[in-house]
Amino acid sequence: MGTPSKVTSACLRVLEFGISCIILGVLSKFIYALNQGNGSADSRLIFAISMAAISILFTFILVPPVKYSFYCFPLDFALFICWITCFALLEDLSGTHTCSSYWYNHYWSFYWGSAWKLPAGTVVVTDFGCSQWRVVLAFSFIISFCWLTNGFLSLYVCIENYNLGYRIVATVRKFKWWRKPHTDTPNDVENRVK
Repeated sequence: MGTPSKVTSACLRVLEFGISCIILGVLSKFIYALNQGNGSADSRLIFAISMAAISILFTFILVPPVKYSFYCFPLDFALFICWITCFALLEDLSGTHTCSSYWYNHYWSFYWGSAWKLPAGTVVVTDFGCSQWRVVLAFSFIISFCWLTNGFLSLYVCIENYNLGYRIVATVRKFKWWRKPHTDTPNDVENRVK
């Protein structure tokens, strides 16, 4: 296992850790504001918070570029799928009109800007929390591809340096259930006896 793969893996893990902390911090601040206004939490935001917490845990465990961290490439691919799903769910909330959608104006901006404290009938004109919402969307997309890149790097290291491909082929060859049953002819039995 070469030094470049170790350094690249460690840098990607640190980047994943940082992005997860940013997403968790922004969404936690929003959930706090939501709690202050007695609002109900959207399940997609809860999914994003839980994904950020899970990513923080696994990046903390997998940061050291040792052998076990490269064998966890299926986990990298699974977290890529979870993060890209998280991005799609979050993007679906606001659609293509990120900071001008109905959901954004009546949910995110309302609670982020503490509009529930204003007297009834007050019109709020500013966009509260637009940059934070865009940060959550952008970083959830970026972190998904960090996990994918780390998964491919770990798979490459396992195949090239740990002979993963050879071990799989050797294991499959040990099992004879996939071969056709061999029928002996009388000549084969005579040859084995001699």
